[in-house]
Amino acid sequence: MGSPRGPRAAPQRRDHSPALHPPDLRCRPRPREGADMTPESPDTVEDLDTAPEETAPVGRVTLWEGDPGTLPLNVRRTLVALLRGPYLSQRRDSVLWATLLAHTDVIRAHLGDLLLQLEIDADSEVAFTRNLRPDPDFDQPVPSVLRTAPLSFIDSALLLHLRHLLLQATAQQERAVVGRDEIAAHMSAYLASSGHDEAQFAKRLAASLERMRKWSLLVDTDTADRWEISSVLALVLTAEEITGIEQEYQRLREAAADGTQPALTEVEEETA
Repeated sequence: MGSPRGPRAAPQRRDHSPALHPPDLRCRPRPREGADMTPESPDTVEDLDTAPEETAPVGRVTLWEGDPGTLPLNVRRTLVALLRGPYLSQRRDSVLWATLLAHTDVIRAHLGDLLLQLEIDADSEVAFTRNLRPDPDFDQPVPSVLRTAPLSFIDSALLLHLRHLLLQATAQQERAVVGRDEIAAHMSAYLASSGHDEAQFAKRLAASLERMRKWSLLVDTDTADRWEISSVLALVLTAEEITGIEQEYQRLREAAADGTQPALTEVEEETA
């Protein structure tokens, strides 16, 4: 989906099934891709050249009398969008995207004050935040600001599939659009994870799809049960994490299929 606002999953809590940190995967309301979020009227701020020096120091923008902030309105709006998550994109809001590019250093610094790291992908034109990772030599505790989103077995397998479809479409310079039936056909390979209980598996897959929509990784289209895969999904997992998850889930799928691995019912029950 730095993050645009991260993708514990897996039976047995394997290390290769990471917990995503919002905004990697944030449970937030999902705006439609391409929605017009341009303000109704242009943002106006007080002219710094005419502001009284004693109330508006150089570099500070006061929006109204008694305003405790220091930044122009659009910069503040961009910060809010990044904090709300799950990500900011040029396609979703071209005004705030332009503001982000024009004021990257300022926005990065203010996020850093909140112990957040700004991630920007210029090619995909998306940005998001991650928990700031301190230097290994820093010996004081640093709190995590963004909570993690635990992933079930089905979540992780679905994320891998969606990411693969996204990369394929990107290579062909096409939008990545996928339907419920196509997803269900591919995911049927993981039926053993529900003890071959088709009804239970369908229920868990439907819940996983809803989570992907809630995290804005699947964006509604004008056609029912067809979604566009958000470009941010290519950024939220590293290549190393992807490889580890693929290897682990291939092993688990084969083990469940030949009966050497118990069905993963209990783990799925907790997160379905």
